[in-house]
Amino acid sequence: MLRKSKAEPVAVEEEATPKSGKGRPTPTRKEAEAAHKRPLGGVGTRTATGAPAAKQTKEERKAAREEARRRYELAMQRGDERYMPARDKGPVRRWVRDYIDSRRSLGEYVMVGSLVALLILMIGMQAFPLVALYMILAMYLLIFVVIGDLIVRSRRLKKALIEKFGEDRIGKGTVWYGMMRSMQIRRSRMPKPQVERGQYPK
Repeated sequence: MLRKSKAEPVAVEEEATPKSGKGRPTPTRKEAEAAHKRPLGGVGTRTATGAPAAKQTKEERKAAREEARRRYELAMQRGDERYMPARDKGPVRRWVRDYIDSRRSLGEYVMVGSLVALLILMIGMQAFPLVALYMILAMYLLIFVVIGDLIVRSRRLKKALIEKFGEDRIGKGTVWYGMMRSMQIRRSRMPKPQVERGQYPK
């Protein structure tokens, strides 16, 4: 006779905790509130190295600004176009600067003449009214002469630019750039003049 084997008991795995439809235990209200209060990604937490790191970053930015300013000043002094503003870069603008700096112009004496005339007017207006009147007329005459000089110079500069580079390479505002430079006192011009008086560019 065959002996009946005893049926082995089947282990039934009991779930310790009930699962929700998402496959994970549903958090209690207390746990959910604690999760919302927990800062994300370290926001709101302070570290011991936070202040030194911020100070170091500030010093690095300051050093970078100082270096950029130093390079800009050197560029303006030596004519190094690598660190010049865009309006001063290029062979055309450099040639215009040399063209203006190699010549004298009435415009560069307007500021000095105006200051002298203003000083004379302030001192002699009451004592010498006739002299003051003549000084005012002289100032108006100087202004008209300077305007005429600028018109003549602008035409000559444009003609020279066309002969040197061709009309298609003369950007907008190039002639005006030269005229504004001719109105400045030579020592105050930026970038600094790279040619002497009479050293005309080819």
